[in-house]
Amino acid sequence: MKVYEKVYLILQELGGRASEGNIVDKYIEMFPDYDEAYTKTKTSSKSKIRGTINAEIVRNSLHKNIKLDKSKQPYEYYIDMDTIHKYIIVQPIGKTNTIKGFITNNSERWAESREYQKKWLQSLHSTVLFTKDKKVFAKGLITKLAVSDDDEYPLDYYYDLRLVDYIEYDKIIEYSEHKQGIFRHYELLEKEKSDRIFKYINLVEQEVYLDDIGADERFQHTLNDIVAIPSTKPIFAKNPIEQNGRRIFPRNLGYAKAAIERAAYKCEINQDHKSFISNSSQKQYVEAHHFIPLKFQDDFLYSLDVPANIVSLCPNCHRLIHFASFNEKKKILLHLFNKRKDFLQKYKIPITEEELYEIYNS
Repeated sequence: MKVYEKVYLILQELGGRASEGNIVDKYIEMFPDYDEAYTKTKTSSKSKIRGTINAEIVRNSLHKNIKLDKSKQPYEYYIDMDTIHKYIIVQPIGKTNTIKGFITNNSERWAESREYQKKWLQSLHSTVLFTKDKKVFAKGLITKLAVSDDDEYPLDYYYDLRLVDYIEYDKIIEYSEHKQGIFRHYELLEKEKSDRIFKYINLVEQEVYLDDIGADERFQHTLNDIVAIPSTKPIFAKNPIEQNGRRIFPRNLGYAKAAIERAAYKCEINQDHKSFISNSSQKQYVEAHHFIPLKFQDDFLYSLDVPANIVSLCPNCHRLIHFASFNEKKKILLHLFNKRKDFLQKYKIPITEEELYEIYNS
């Protein structure tokens, strides 16, 4: 690794701007095995490092992204943090490591071999996805890079780890354009592929706490920008918040879009029901309805905000299921129940016909 590459890394660590003296101190801290050439004369290693930095960056301009601010005393080196590319890194933990062992031993740091040094240098401020057995089980924002004296795995990176259960491994495969099972080594994805995955993760993390009306309005206005999330497994129910004296449960608009896409933008009561062409989606206008309403979430261990519990309805049927007499509701409830009961069981949402009627007649 060249000195100017190390300085670029150090400036990222220091928030994008630092004096030459601060850079030298950080240089020695981050690279304790700094070049032996700096210690061969009586000149202090700090002075020689300072001279090399000045020569490589100021006189020879070897790093185009590092600038010198002479208006400061002492002079400061700086980079534009907004121009730093942030990548997605896919990091399998290997066959011998268990998830439990990883969480115990690697909750803050992971190390890699020198063969990945070039990619490793680009990874600061990037997001790492940890995988095991075709499952993304944790992610973290890389906050620090360091070189250790470990012969086999000297390239350390530190992160703030968070366990996840919503990032679909198959989606990562799809957006990164790799074949399933290819992730056997440290994999830093190029910017375009990383951006696709960032967009996907940001959308699945964007849980909204809105009432039924607010959620539907937001859903319809932003439908074209929402990424459908076809969840494939049960999800534990999440906690509600208090809002204007009411308990509001989070909902993910990506699940709602997945449900109406599954129904091909048609009413699930009667596919011949017509409404109009939506300006947002340029498809038949339909509305997403939680078959078992979210206000009954406390009665279920697993989340009701999943595609299995969201049905696509035309505006008229949606109003009917909310506001009609129970006798009118009953016929369409039975129709939807027979279509959905097995799907609901798959998501560990058990309900009987009688329990459903009780909900809608309460």
